[in-house]
Amino acid sequence: MGRTDSRSARLRGYLASDQGNMELAMALVEELLLDGQPRDAYAVLADHPASHTPEFRHRMAQLALSAGDYALALQSLETLRAEHDSDVAVDHDHAFALMCLRRLDDASDATATALNKHGPHPSLQLLQGRLAMLSGDLDQAVAVLSALAQSQPGDAQVQGVLALALLDTDDLARAATHAAAAIALQEHQHEALLVLGTLALQSAPAVATRHFQRAVDTYPGSGRALSGLGQSQMLQGGITAAEGTLVRATRAMPEHLGTWHALAWSQLLQGNVDAARTSFEHSYAVDRSFGDTHGGLALVHALQGRTTEAEDALKRALRLDPNSMTAQYAQVVLRSGRGEAALAQQGLAALLDSAGIDAGMPVPVFADALQRIVGGRAQPSR
Repeated sequence: MGRTDSRSARLRGYLASDQGNMELAMALVEELLLDGQPRDAYAVLADHPASHTPEFRHRMAQLALSAGDYALALQSLETLRAEHDSDVAVDHDHAFALMCLRRLDDASDATATALNKHGPHPSLQLLQGRLAMLSGDLDQAVAVLSALAQSQPGDAQVQGVLALALLDTDDLARAATHAAAAIALQEHQHEALLVLGTLALQSAPAVATRHFQRAVDTYPGSGRALSGLGQSQMLQGGITAAEGTLVRATRAMPEHLGTWHALAWSQLLQGNVDAARTSFEHSYAVDRSFGDTHGGLALVHALQGRTTEAEDALKRALRLDPNSMTAQYAQVVLRSGRGEAALAQQGLAALLDSAGIDAGMPVPVFADALQRIVGGRAQPSR
């Protein structure tokens, strides 16, 4: 019998006999959240007679955070803080909601205010580490989180967030060690699942899918988990499913270029060139200096017969990044369009050597799709 079947069932039984017991209700909610069941946790609180209490309202805000409804969580927490003297947990979650909404300056200010009010609380120090990661100061994030992991070795979140910071600095061995420690402490620890999914993505995409799916089940609004899940689906040949997942990922983090590119490829390799062009254009709107985006635009222009636009975009792509893979795809298509069949096939063969990584799908599937595109046999856009 698993932990959910035992402890959660026991707590449900106790609560059924003492329905007004807020402590029991909160214990059950905590257990359900740890086991990745935010909807069941919400139902427990929604049915509780103490719904007007600050504790209840705080927990509901936490459930909104878990579900990815950051605006609702922030609104609830701001109301709660205006009406009651807030403790460290409420102030932390307020700053956390601001961070999730990418209001990083406001989140930093709120964290600093909370630290002045409550002192060096571990949850606030962890938030400092998260904010350092999001601001791009990975060395500072690793330093803060490593020190915190030494003082709080049994904190699953600290271990998981440190693992993610280490992953982003390419310290893969330490990232794996801390992710495993986090999962041992908390089965559905979000950042640890992201790390384990990412580490497994190329070598074991089915394993990666399980990790990312568990992360999405617990945090449906996690853009990074959705992006990883979409990529792992592509690697297993599930292109249509990947497209739907990646659409959700772009909604969750619309400024992430890699996710827009993955979405474009999922569309392109189904023959939906118009949609792929739109995705590359979204990436271009975020950052006009990324070579692979210009390469993607060159590719879709070439596929749709706009040779002049394709060649112009190709020049920009290669100027920004001489090794741009999407630019190389565009070159293959342009050569094919000019009747340079031998050069096109030579370029295609070179590209297929690395197709499993760059296309995000099995080589045979990618090879067939790209050969149809180069040969002018891509399916009509939907």
